[in-house]
Amino acid sequence: MNFPRKILRELNEEKLHQIRTHPYFECVRRKIIEKADQILVTEPPRIRFSEIHMYVTNGNRNIFQGNYNKYHYGMEYLFQAYLITEDEKYLPELADLIWNICNFESWTVPAHVDESLPIKERRRFLDLSSTAMGRDIAEILYYIGDKLPELVVRRAKAELQYRIIDSYAERDWPFEHVKHNWASVCMAGVLCVYLHLATEEEIEKQLPRMMKVIDLYLSGFEDDGCCSEGVGYWAYGFENFLIFASMLKDYTDGKINYYDNPKVKKIAAFPYRVILDYNNNCITFSDCSKSQFVMDNWVAHTIKANYPDFPLRSNNPPVEPVASLRDLVCCNPDYKPEKIEIGNDVFEDAEWFIYHGNNYAMGAKAGHNGEFHNHNDVGSFMVSKDNVITFCDTGAGLYNKQYFAPETRYSHLLCSSRGHSVPIINGEEQKEGKRGERSIYALDENYFSFDMKRGYDIPTLKSLKRDFKCTEEYFTLTDTYEFSEMPTALCERFVSHEPIVYEDGVIKTGNSTLVFDNDAFDVQIGSEEVILIINKPKTIYYVDLIPKGLSKNM
Repeated sequence: MNFPRKILRELNEEKLHQIRTHPYFECVRRKIIEKADQILVTEPPRIRFSEIHMYVTNGNRNIFQGNYNKYHYGMEYLFQAYLITEDEKYLPELADLIWNICNFESWTVPAHVDESLPIKERRRFLDLSSTAMGRDIAEILYYIGDKLPELVVRRAKAELQYRIIDSYAERDWPFEHVKHNWASVCMAGVLCVYLHLATEEEIEKQLPRMMKVIDLYLSGFEDDGCCSEGVGYWAYGFENFLIFASMLKDYTDGKINYYDNPKVKKIAAFPYRVILDYNNNCITFSDCSKSQFVMDNWVAHTIKANYPDFPLRSNNPPVEPVASLRDLVCCNPDYKPEKIEIGNDVFEDAEWFIYHGNNYAMGAKAGHNGEFHNHNDVGSFMVSKDNVITFCDTGAGLYNKQYFAPETRYSHLLCSSRGHSVPIINGEEQKEGKRGERSIYALDENYFSFDMKRGYDIPTLKSLKRDFKCTEEYFTLTDTYEFSEMPTALCERFVSHEPIVYEDGVIKTGNSTLVFDNDAFDVQIGSEEVILIINKPKTIYYVDLIPKGLSKNM
């Protein structure tokens, strides 16, 4: 395979032969071909205005995006099936899908582009979806464009030039000024289209601007490498950073190498540090969508290739196809799995604390309520006992218009503090927003102490100190309050994935036990149904310990 630019150097004839023949890829080969063969006999869904407009009428974004993804993923499965088999039966349907995608009024999903925008702007709007779509079409044209009908290739290139290359060059975009995953995802897509299709002059003109955006993305991580959005968003943002960094390293023959940046190595280490147990349960603060996190093979392998000292927890063969060429090309069957030592950890900048005892682990955060994908969760904690999460941080709810609207977001249990193991004071929950600076009083391997007052907007609350003191068998939680006036109400709330029972003077949930002074508290147990980000219902259980007596200092 000879191409004018070396962009994905792992993709060569030797690698293709390995993908086509090596037992490591046998299962994923078969399933990609099965998916591609199914696409050949299935009519693609109609793209309906009513489904696009649904986001405006009732906030639903999933129906349209599901059909949109059938085109996007279908295109990628047909492309991969052709690479694996070299069977030309996949090419006509691939050409049809690309042609129809070129017909889309916008490559952007309705949640990201306003219906009132002029048609020209809607067609050329750059977001997470449009840049990813452009990236994958550009790669297909680059590698097998000579196998597709000339008119389809010519039209697709024209759309990429108009929708991506010219659109990026002609205006400043909001994602160029943010420190979160939008920056890395959009820039990975834009850079990919430029490197595959743009002129050298266009690339050189825009490259410094693109790198500035990526530098801003990296600045969004704390200096300790923590991703405050959790491992799900770490994966989404960082895997696109890996695409950007690897393409640029290849394109410049290693002259621009982000992997030499010590902070990048710290960020790469993040998911290894937040594992709670050997069932892959991990910290799920903020809108984290995965309580059990297993890194995609190609991501783990890319990190391993650039940081050989990082352990590779497993090298199980890929089983389920994912719509990314890198899931095949960047996986190395020769890597040997290594043991990851799970241990205590602290993220001093992010104000996270992780402790591993005998058959249990816990994670807690101080932080603030002004994060991206924020939950009002200052002081939240979670527990894994015998490799099962009991007391929990609830993670992300169903993404719809209401979930992200400022006026309704914190009415949602999962975003509000009432959906976290934190107090409710004078009937008031925590408020969104960052108040004050660093809140930690003490932090070491066994002890975490911080000020929770910054989570609340209660003038009479002078201070609220939360302490976690950990031993091998259990940990003790102590909240110390100081009010300027007598509080009117108070409850200590604890939240769990498992049903909660109160018997024999203790609270039990799953295989965890909460012991407290029965003479000092009344106990109320409740639950609430929610819809998780994966669009499945879930019952969240909670118990409120209500002090029988109140004072200014407790």
